[in-house]
Amino acid sequence: MNSKYFLTNPQKEHFSQIQALCLRVYPESKPWNLDQLESHLNYFPDGQLIVVDTETQKLVGLAFSLIIDWNDYLTQDNWKDFTASGYFSNHDPRKGKTLYGAEVMVDPELQGQGIGKILYEGRKQIVKKYNLKRIRAGARLRGYGKYKDRMSPTEYVKQVAEKKIYDPTLSFQIAQGFEVIDVAKNYLTSDPESMGFAGVIEWLNPKLATTKEIEKQKQNQESLFSGNKFATEHLPRELKKLVRQSTYALGDVIKELEGESFFEKIEFYREQLKKTRSKKVKSHLQYLMTQLKAESKSHRQKIAHAFALQLELINVCEAAYRTWRQRHKQVSHVLKSKLSLTYVLTAHPTEARSKETVDCLNEIGKLLLEALQNNFAYSDKSLTSQMRMLWLHPFSKAHSPSVADEAEYIDSLIFSEGLFDFILSDKPSYDLKLRTWVGGDKDGHPLVNKDVMLECLTRSRKHLLRIMISKIEIILSDVTKLEAVGVIKKAEVKGLVELLTSLRSFHKISTNDGTKIKSWKMKFTRHLKSTHPFIKKHNQIFLIQKILEKFPAFVFPIELREDSGLIKLALKDSSSVIREMLTTLKKVSGVLGVTSYARGLIISHCENEADISTAAKLVQLTLGTRVLPVIPLFETQEALISAKGITKSWLSVKQNREIVLRQWNNTFEVMLGYSDSSKQMGVLPSRYLIAKAMTEIEKAVKSLGVHLHFFHGSGGSVARGGGSLQEQIAWWPKSAIAHPKMTIQGEMIQRKFATQEILNSQCVHFAVESMARKNKSVKLSESPELERFVSLVSQSYIRLIQDKPTLQKLLNASPYHYLDLLKIGSRPTKRPGGEVSVESLRAIPWVLCWTQTRLLMPTWWGVGSAWVSLTAEEKKVLISLFSTSPFFSSFIKTLGFTLSKVELEIWQLYFKGESSQALFDQFQKEYNNAVKFTHEVSQQQDLMWHKPWLKESIQLRSANIHILNMLQIISFETNDEALLKESIVGIACGMLTTG
Repeated sequence: MNSKYFLTNPQKEHFSQIQALCLRVYPESKPWNLDQLESHLNYFPDGQLIVVDTETQKLVGLAFSLIIDWNDYLTQDNWKDFTASGYFSNHDPRKGKTLYGAEVMVDPELQGQGIGKILYEGRKQIVKKYNLKRIRAGARLRGYGKYKDRMSPTEYVKQVAEKKIYDPTLSFQIAQGFEVIDVAKNYLTSDPESMGFAGVIEWLNPKLATTKEIEKQKQNQESLFSGNKFATEHLPRELKKLVRQSTYALGDVIKELEGESFFEKIEFYREQLKKTRSKKVKSHLQYLMTQLKAESKSHRQKIAHAFALQLELINVCEAAYRTWRQRHKQVSHVLKSKLSLTYVLTAHPTEARSKETVDCLNEIGKLLLEALQNNFAYSDKSLTSQMRMLWLHPFSKAHSPSVADEAEYIDSLIFSEGLFDFILSDKPSYDLKLRTWVGGDKDGHPLVNKDVMLECLTRSRKHLLRIMISKIEIILSDVTKLEAVGVIKKAEVKGLVELLTSLRSFHKISTNDGTKIKSWKMKFTRHLKSTHPFIKKHNQIFLIQKILEKFPAFVFPIELREDSGLIKLALKDSSSVIREMLTTLKKVSGVLGVTSYARGLIISHCENEADISTAAKLVQLTLGTRVLPVIPLFETQEALISAKGITKSWLSVKQNREIVLRQWNNTFEVMLGYSDSSKQMGVLPSRYLIAKAMTEIEKAVKSLGVHLHFFHGSGGSVARGGGSLQEQIAWWPKSAIAHPKMTIQGEMIQRKFATQEILNSQCVHFAVESMARKNKSVKLSESPELERFVSLVSQSYIRLIQDKPTLQKLLNASPYHYLDLLKIGSRPTKRPGGEVSVESLRAIPWVLCWTQTRLLMPTWWGVGSAWVSLTAEEKKVLISLFSTSPFFSSFIKTLGFTLSKVELEIWQLYFKGESSQALFDQFQKEYNNAVKFTHEVSQQQDLMWHKPWLKESIQLRSANIHILNMLQIISFETNDEALLKESIVGIACGMLTTG
């Protein structure tokens, strides 16, 4: 060691010299304050080093450090994250194996005399003393500011590493044996020399570094310098950290329960999948497929389980982050009027996760939210326990769910503690109403009948009674205490006890159930009138009153649905299922009225005004009144085209308008089906037809003095009318946005109702948009050029799906033939009949096939070929429409989102033999033209220009979905049903991409 200087640990008497050195090195910045310096000594005195001149005792250099668990951080984290804002309170010698270099300074007048080498050698001795694996630090790129206009930070770092450029900091650190493994943005803010950039550097302890760790360091550097490293710029730092920590927690559990060898196998595949983010992926996918085929059956199942869980954990992290953000968001929710918003909840085969898994994920979500709220301080033992449960339990359902199971699943989410009270509470900008199809949706469902309907109603009754009883018990507890001190009379307590006792008798729904409920409600009202003000104004009383208002029969109100042809037959056949369901509701409802149990009868495949009249007659016949609204559902191309005429013709009859006025609160409801029409003609033609139908119906009804409500039968995916809420509603007319009603289907219920914050943000969005539309009309642009474009798209799409040999080939390269085996929903996935056709497969499983294989064909097929066939003038008109038409611009954004998720090279793996190459080439050409269309119309070079953070989310997920696709293909070949189910649920979770 240089005898002129000696290395030691600082003491409090050195603090003033440390601050003086800081000012000599960085005269424009504040020096370390005394609290920080004292904190360093309290947390890790050995990690703080100073160099002192032996003759003058002057402090000439310093190096501060702490021990961290690198898994708790991202390479893109900034200096404040790594150092707890300079206090080192995140020092973690129990878990950490990394010495983090927080600061190095050398007196500017003494540089070049070996002081820096002394400090770095001192750090290496700390690493050896504490048996640490490495040193990592952020190397401030002091010279980058001079090169910022000539090269990227990564290129600058590469040239420094290759000794083509000299950087005062990084060049020295490389000379000390450090390697650059990444470049961090915003590492130090307000630093003009580095522009905020730092090289992430690493030195590995030669005594402890494994071959794998050395190779990993080389791979990181090669990936960085080759440009293949995927760096996120727009995803929130907190979200990235949450995903990283939850993923590592899952990895620790896998290592614990399955052993180091299997964990290394998962890590191998994870690293290999990262390579598929580069453009040349086909050969690498084939290599991975070969590796997976060589795995044992049990290992393939566990590999699928690992990646499926990782993808679902990302969804949980996103939900926790969104909840956290909403809690900190300052948004004014007070509007001039309240929006009436209705969600109709329904189950579909795409929701295939087991309830136990969902419960476990909910608990993990709470822990992750706790982490965000407490600066990532939370119970890691609790998280690990939940991860163990998640790993050990099957991801998908073991048995096919009954209709009642699906009802119970929905009920357990809606009536959960906390969320349900929020649903009941007063909101300043909207009033949320909830309905359900489960138990009432008879259309094509062989398992739905009067008994199943009653069972579903009974299940929701049990939940509501549990909540009601709990609330009265809370009131009784408070009142009993006040009775003891003479504030409240005994009679008032007795009245509450009697209400509670009679409430417990309502568990079973039987004849005249409604009459009994109404009697109880009258007793409750009388009791409140004469009782003590404390009871009247108790917050639980307010919530009970809200239950009576929103759920007047103490059940989750259902909506009935049946095919128009079967409704017609029911008029003559007293034993028909839908007639028996209506008759049963009449017997049950008593004086309370049937609309307390059911809110409407939806007519599927409504083809003419007679279908509406027939449904109204059946309601009159079975209920003795027409108070239950009938709702025509227009879901096919033919029905949507005829919707205006059907609606106007029926409402033009005075007798029918009288029914609407006197029985249906002067409100006529029309349901629009997205899934079937999209399946039939493609997404763009379907939405265009729906938009035209809404506009035409609105005009037709306006002169008749009837209020019009639209019910949107949309799902979670774009091909079922879903996607971004903003893009969904951007083109709706006033009548649609004024009283929005829409289905929330299967896989989206748990997402939208995950927390009250997420639910509230969606509802507020609706309310704000509705208020904005009151003074702003949204008109559908019906230019000849757009009409021609939509027609060309439709023709191309219909040609494809009506070509039976091609359709057969497409379906063979999908999970289509395995849907009946999967047991992922109570409703049959296919309609009766052996012939393969678009008509034989239900709309939702149809979309599932294209989502699973990453093709997403209904949204984009035909768009590209239609675009290239247009004239230059026609293209010019469409480009101008992007700026003026909410409908067209929202479709372009939705299309860009979908195209970003398409993976044609993955889809190609599903085909066997070379005969599919021509078909693949056809799809590749169509896809490329669709991308070209999106770029040229939007005038943007990026498909996701409008949501760059969502683009990054898709890119991060995509590679990890690949392996599930490959395992799914293997499951086809090996008839491995368990593996198929795991892959289907995992891919569905990965493709969700909620952002």
